[in-house]
Amino acid sequence: MKNLLFFLTLILSLMLDGQKIELNDFKLIAYDIEATDVSILSYSTLDKNGKLKVYLKRYKDTVFYSYQLTNEEIERVNQLSSGKLQDFVVRKKLEKDTYYAGNRYYINLKVKSNNQKLCFIPPFMNSRFNDIVELLNEKIYRQDDSVRISEFEINFEQIKNDILKQNEVDNYLPQKKLPLR
Repeated sequence: MKNLLFFLTLILSLMLDGQKIELNDFKLIAYDIEATDVSILSYSTLDKNGKLKVYLKRYKDTVFYSYQLTNEEIERVNQLSSGKLQDFVVRKKLEKDTYYAGNRYYINLKVKSNNQKLCFIPPFMNSRFNDIVELLNEKIYRQDDSVRISEFEINFEQIKNDILKQNEVDNYLPQKKLPLR
């Protein structure tokens, strides 16, 4: 009986440890844009096993990190595969006399053969989507030197072009500005 219980426990743990990302070509990028100049503030990719690779532009330097998502975090990120990215958009205008001074984001992912892209700001997205992005941002901006890695290749010109193209599609994003005094 002990052997059977041990065997079932082992199988269950192997099944849980095998949680995989259901998204391909996943990128989450924080950026600023002025005219036609795109500044990449953070660039993150996620592989099938839930490894999040991060490029982070800081005030005086740039750093690279690698974080492993837990099974629970992978399950939450997989919720992005439940529909189209546009389905997570709940509004396309800020409320009257409301300003936005935060970063813009670009997300790219592929579910099966369906490639999806979106430029967004958190106030326009539903809470489920924002919870997932916040989960990733907590990792991205953690800056844990124990998981620092060497530089990985990023095609910044291609990413900037992709953002500019998608920004034309998602042309309802407000300009960054602070409220008038």
